[in-house]
Amino acid sequence: MATAQTEIAVDFGITLQKRVLSTPEVLAQSVANMAPSAAMALLPLFVFLDAGNGAWLSFGISFVVLLIVAYCAIQFATRINSAGSFYVWVTRALGPGAGSAAGWGLILAYLFTGVACLVGFAIYADNFLAGFGIASSSNQVVRDILYIVGGVAPAAMAVSDIKISQRLAFILEGVSVTIIVALCIAVYVHNGGVIDTSQLSFKGSGSGGIVVGMVLAIFAFVGFESAGSLGQEAKDPSKSVPRAILWSLAIIGVFYLFVTYTQVYGFGAAAFAKTTAPLPQLASVVGLGWLGHLIALGITCSMFACTLACLTAGSRIVLSLGHDGLLPKAFTHTSRHTHAPDVSIWAVAVPMTILPFAYMLAGSTDGNLNAEYGTLATYGFMLAYSLVALAAPIYLRKIGENKPLAWVLGIFGAVTMVFVFYVNWIPNLIPNHIFPPLVGTYDALPQIFLVWTALGLVWYFIVRIRHPHVIRAAATWGDATDPAAAAEEAAHRA
Repeated sequence: MATAQTEIAVDFGITLQKRVLSTPEVLAQSVANMAPSAAMALLPLFVFLDAGNGAWLSFGISFVVLLIVAYCAIQFATRINSAGSFYVWVTRALGPGAGSAAGWGLILAYLFTGVACLVGFAIYADNFLAGFGIASSSNQVVRDILYIVGGVAPAAMAVSDIKISQRLAFILEGVSVTIIVALCIAVYVHNGGVIDTSQLSFKGSGSGGIVVGMVLAIFAFVGFESAGSLGQEAKDPSKSVPRAILWSLAIIGVFYLFVTYTQVYGFGAAAFAKTTAPLPQLASVVGLGWLGHLIALGITCSMFACTLACLTAGSRIVLSLGHDGLLPKAFTHTSRHTHAPDVSIWAVAVPMTILPFAYMLAGSTDGNLNAEYGTLATYGFMLAYSLVALAAPIYLRKIGENKPLAWVLGIFGAVTMVFVFYVNWIPNLIPNHIFPPLVGTYDALPQIFLVWTALGLVWYFIVRIRHPHVIRAAATWGDATDPAAAAEEAAHRA
């Protein structure tokens, strides 16, 4: 097996910190980007509304599907380490056009995941302050200040020092997860047992609802791949990056199953369907109403950590595309003191902070924004996931390591992502009686995604026509790979 050992590419003056992050710090990137506490705040309820007592199974099946995508990503992470992650990985297998599409999709995904988390940060921080009488939840000035703080503070931290920002993200998420786990344990103590026969027998659930529920369940997992963007900054990237991708998904996947099952068990199906803020309300059910304030604080921390993680991963994709000439060279600038990609960080942070204000001025509500931005981000992730799943077996064949299992899992992973596209979008064009069409603002989101993707492809072809040498050299910067694998890829490019 080829492993990442030897630096083979030139950095052209770009000075990201080299080999400074430990495995826990790399793991923190994926965990924070998944934002498990924030995901568990509402997603189990939304999935339950489709899947009923089978909600935990929707999360379980999604867990397995994303493990398959993770397997495909790991095939690259053990051999290729670059700040460009999926952009570089997909380019090596499917060419620069597909790689550019993957990178473009991830920029959209990280940008709008960050916006959704920024909005969530403002909502929960506002509610937390209002709970102590510090501010009114209807005070728009406070909400606007929180928007600015939620966008600027993570950006400033991302620029300051990668090690500090990763450690803070890990601590913030760890605190919020611990609070939720404590609540779940309290539920079992309160109920005097752990067996919920209604959930285990899927009482009242149908297979169609469980499948539809997978859509939002998959969104809960997105971000596990973002450790790949730290390939050049990790101490031992060929080991720490794959471990971070797999461990984050495995640990958080178990957490999701545990919390989803516990929420339904704690309320009962009928009561759970009527909740509006499940976790704080569950604390009241078990006689720990005061814990609701800590839960709100924990979710606020989770949102902040996720915004920080989105800036970290998104900026490195922008940096890599800028280096390769697929975006302006200005994005390759790094801080003289911290070596962080400061221009790319602020290039992501500024629209991330401005977009909520623009939509609010247009008459939207922050609650709607959170769901809409999250849905749009999911499209970007699904594009990248489908391409990396398809690319993995092709890449292995190119370097002489053809694996039948990679073909089976890669094709299955890609097909699954296409299926998720179908569930989210195609029913609007081809009506059916199983999956409901998108309504309201959601009907426009696929078109926005397609316009974004089309703009990226048009720009790629402009660069390809005007600067063919740029395309030939794409996805080679900052790479660390085994010399034998490098020779195989060089021969293929020639």
